[in-house]
Amino acid sequence: MPELGLEQPPVPSIRNNEFMGMRRLEFGDSLSGLLIDGVADTPYVGAAFQLTRDTGVTVEVPYLSSPDAAQFGHVQAWFKDQSPPTNMVLLTPEGTISLFDIAWSGHSENWGGRSASIGSVRPALAILGDRDGALADPLVMGEMHSRLDGLNEWSRLSAVSSDSETDEEGRIQSVTMLLHRDDGITWQQGDATMVIRAGWFHSPEQDGYYRKTTVDDNVHIESTFGSGPAPFWEHFVEQRKVANLMVFLFGRPLSFREHQLRDDLFASRTNDGRIYAHPLTEIISRHTYRERGTEIPSKEDLGRPIAHMAQIGAEGLATWSENYGTWERFILPSVSVLGRTGKYIEDIVISTSMSIEAAGRIIGERDGEGVTWTQSRNPRPTMATDVYRCLDVLHVR
Repeated sequence: MPELGLEQPPVPSIRNNEFMGMRRLEFGDSLSGLLIDGVADTPYVGAAFQLTRDTGVTVEVPYLSSPDAAQFGHVQAWFKDQSPPTNMVLLTPEGTISLFDIAWSGHSENWGGRSASIGSVRPALAILGDRDGALADPLVMGEMHSRLDGLNEWSRLSAVSSDSETDEEGRIQSVTMLLHRDDGITWQQGDATMVIRAGWFHSPEQDGYYRKTTVDDNVHIESTFGSGPAPFWEHFVEQRKVANLMVFLFGRPLSFREHQLRDDLFASRTNDGRIYAHPLTEIISRHTYRERGTEIPSKEDLGRPIAHMAQIGAEGLATWSENYGTWERFILPSVSVLGRTGKYIEDIVISTSMSIEAAGRIIGERDGEGVTWTQSRNPRPTMATDVYRCLDVLHVR
């Protein structure tokens, strides 16, 4: 029996929706529910949650604009002043969705008759779970786990091993699969501890005719901070450093597909309120939902990286992060052009020139570069000088 790493309570005492969490939402999904702003004595209001490729997460709220509709007074103020509450909670039949850093997105008012007005808000972060504590508190998380294109191929890690037995004629008679914990690789990025490891998920399915068992074996990147729980953006900045390195290694766009958090304030409870686990809880971010919607590359399109993770190692990853700030003016334009689809040749030339110029300034003067300077009364470095410096530091002759 593989280790789950969680204390398992008696099955009858577990509410399935809390143990499993909400299902993963896909583009085009919508949920209706009751919106709670956390202000005492304000009524709950109906709302519709939508996840679309164009706008990400939006929450639409129907209300009455008439001053006589006192139960909608607080909603009228949200949209009149274009200042909805920063954080809210949506209770849906499938579970609780916590909404953070909410911004006004638009509204349309109808006066008189029996027509409702409708307003729209957009959260920066939608968490498919319920958080303990004060609703108004900013969102921080102890751990963030993310998955992105190419991570399985680059890391070559796996949490699944198998063994088969054959008969005398070489025909397979049985297959044994072991699902196990993978320790992966760990390194420091300043205050952040980064881990890349493989994880598994087992999901049996059966109907009146068909039966199958699916085992997911995928690699993710984790970040935690020595100073304690941190906002989404701080986790994402550290994880993006690794993703940018992978863009260089694969020479193509790579997208973040999934984020999950684990934190003491997001807990699974038994029927009597006892906490038995702090599960991974999905995050939908305004910053990355467009990446999630891009086409997943085929294995052929992804190709092979210049170097795999084992060749770089924890020491190499730590060195990359230590020098990231110094080389950022080179890294970002280069990653920008490599990470775009449908780019024009002008984009490539401009971004590459910016990166080479930045690299030349960072590298500094090299022996023999004088012939590339301007031949004038006041000689100075040129673009050719920056190219020479890049080639010389790489010992390319």
